[in-house]
Amino acid sequence: MRGIFPGMSDVTAPPPVRPLRELLPHLIWEAVLLLVAIGVAVTLYSGKGERLFTSGGIWLPIASLGFATTGLALSLRTGTPNLAVGPLASLAAFLYADQGMGVAILAVAGLGLLLALLVGLTGMPAWAVTLIGGLAVSATVIGATDGKVTPLRDVPDGPRWIWGIAFIVLSIVGGVVFAIPAVRRYLAANRPAGGETGAFSLAKLVGALVGVFGSSVLAAVAGVVLTIQQVSAGVIDPGFTLAGLVCALLAGVSPFGRRAGILGVVLAVVIYVCTRYLLTLENLDIWITMLIEALIGLFGVLVVWLLELIGRRASPYVAAASRPAPVIAPGFPPPPYAPAPVGAYGAAPFAPPGPVNPAPPLAPPPSSAPPAAGPPPGPSWPPAVAPPMSAPPAPPSSAPPSSAPPASGPPAAGPPPGPSWPPAQ
Repeated sequence: MRGIFPGMSDVTAPPPVRPLRELLPHLIWEAVLLLVAIGVAVTLYSGKGERLFTSGGIWLPIASLGFATTGLALSLRTGTPNLAVGPLASLAAFLYADQGMGVAILAVAGLGLLLALLVGLTGMPAWAVTLIGGLAVSATVIGATDGKVTPLRDVPDGPRWIWGIAFIVLSIVGGVVFAIPAVRRYLAANRPAGGETGAFSLAKLVGALVGVFGSSVLAAVAGVVLTIQQVSAGVIDPGFTLAGLVCALLAGVSPFGRRAGILGVVLAVVIYVCTRYLLTLENLDIWITMLIEALIGLFGVLVVWLLELIGRRASPYVAAASRPAPVIAPGFPPPPYAPAPVGAYGAAPFAPPGPVNPAPPLAPPPSSAPPAAGPPPGPSWPPAVAPPMSAPPAPPSSAPPSSAPPASGPPAAGPPPGPSWPPAQ
């Protein structure tokens, strides 16, 4: 349409996709997080936490919380928040200490698949399904351990930094994959956007499988790393759900789904772990530490709110939907002539393209009778064709008797005299 009418655009075509335009607000916020992370890490290193960096002890806390946060952020990206990350990590820690790494990951993955199918097939909110599922998992762990700590018999001897590097690479690669517009929009079909509650769709099922199942597997890896760090498996929830949610919000991951950055999770986890060590080394009360973590989470909520406002204006699909349709003057381009509906008694099937001078109708012969009711005289299309003239009918063979009195009064009602068709026999 642009080629036919210059200056006009096809409003039915999809808007151009600009991934950098949608990611730009998150990249700006991640630049701020990078500066904060460097400042907090330098403060911890120059203070009482130098040994954490020199001995490599900082890697396992970052990796354990990092895998849990990456899983929770994955579920948030797909619009299916998994609030069972902490209980699933606790179950994986117990099974790893008691049965081995393979059994722990497979068992938690099976539970994650069950929760994902329940969310994807029913269309119920993932946070409700996973919250109740996590409660059942916590009860199972407490019942299986009898409230006792399970020691880790075979402690791996490998370097600890491998787990931290694995978390960083996995988080960045996931952010890059979700930066692809087609992947981000398809997997985020569970993002609230109206529609019927509980409606099923294949895209929502795939999003639930990727979000809930994938986050459950990452929670199992987090539980394994936590067991290696503590050389034992605890009974209660390690708190990965709340800590991971604080880090995800601080990273700019939207709880509504789809919108997130690339490096935000890594930087937020580094900030959280270093801040937690700083508060611990200062010997602050536990309630002060919890209050500071809550304030960090509330600040993350405000950040996500601002990023959502900016993202709605930066998204090409939202901008195209909110843009009013152009008003085109009548007759440009000229609309095609549509045939008018055919009326009764042979009305014109279509309007003539221009003025027409039809032949005038034949005037009826003079008559003393009043004219019959009918449509007002006027031109018609197609022009009326006069019937062929015929000879007047022969007079009757016998005339009325002369003694009949003359007619006095108005003539009898009837059709006006004149030619008839067909002619009288």
